Amino acid sequence: MIARSCAMIARMLPPAIDAELTREPFLPLRLYLSDGRTYVIANPALCWINHGSIYIARTNRPDSRIMDVDLVSLRHIVRI
Repeated sequence: MIARSCAMIARMLPPAIDAELTREPFLPLRLYLSDGRTYVIANPALCWINHGSIYIARTNRPDSRIMDVDLVSLRHIVRI
């Protein structure tokens, strides 16, 4: 198993997140936010990075339709 590097920085940059989402083979990742919330990303196709934000689609199962989308500011992501 490949260990992930954890970066504690004030603002997560889009290239750092994109590198994790496009990693081959993809490993599910967890985003830690400044307010204590976390997001588990099991499918990289359910995320979109746009300027200073990431859109994270939520489903009730990995192979089902999108139920909702959360918009998270990259400045609130403190580590992966």
